[in-house]
Amino acid sequence: MMSAETTCASNGKEGDNNGAQFSWEIEKLPVGLLSDPLDYFFADHHRQRQAALIIAKIADGHFNKDGVRALIRFLEIDFARHVADEEISFFPLLREQCLPEDGMDALLEKLIEEHKADESICVDVLEILKRRMHGRMLQGNDVEKLNSFADHLKSHLALENGALLPIARLRFDSKALDVLSELLKERRKEEAGLQK
Repeated sequence: MMSAETTCASNGKEGDNNGAQFSWEIEKLPVGLLSDPLDYFFADHHRQRQAALIIAKIADGHFNKDGVRALIRFLEIDFARHVADEEISFFPLLREQCLPEDGMDALLEKLIEEHKADESICVDVLEILKRRMHGRMLQGNDVEKLNSFADHLKSHLALENGALLPIARLRFDSKALDVLSELLKERRKEEAGLQK
């Protein structure tokens, strides 16, 4: 019989009832992928989906200290950077490249509103995760908040992968892709400079 809180093996993986492997690790992105920015966004969306699965696992009572520590770092740094990448660099370029019939203005407004909701819920999620790191059990509506964030994130990613990226692939020419690539690289150079 499994206890209410399960700590997985040192390799960060555990099986479910169907024998599938769950991992507490969020994949790293190859730096070279920035040269193909739309593929980069798609790959980063996959990482966010991994984060959502980990959050749902925590809501189910599972815990892995290294995994949760990495998740906190991912949400504080990578997730925040991704939102900036989209809203500061990607979305404005997309508005320039798209045609009125693409309905891009309405889609981007919806996505920006969803980003605001994600960022607001993320504050609560980070607080819950940090409490867990200090040995405190989930309490009150923690489970609801974790599941709500995970579900919202997966829904948001489905919209971006299913609607936003296909339109971008259709409308972006090589010049726009190069501009977007350089903007993403420049943001990372600035971050690296601030960390020195």
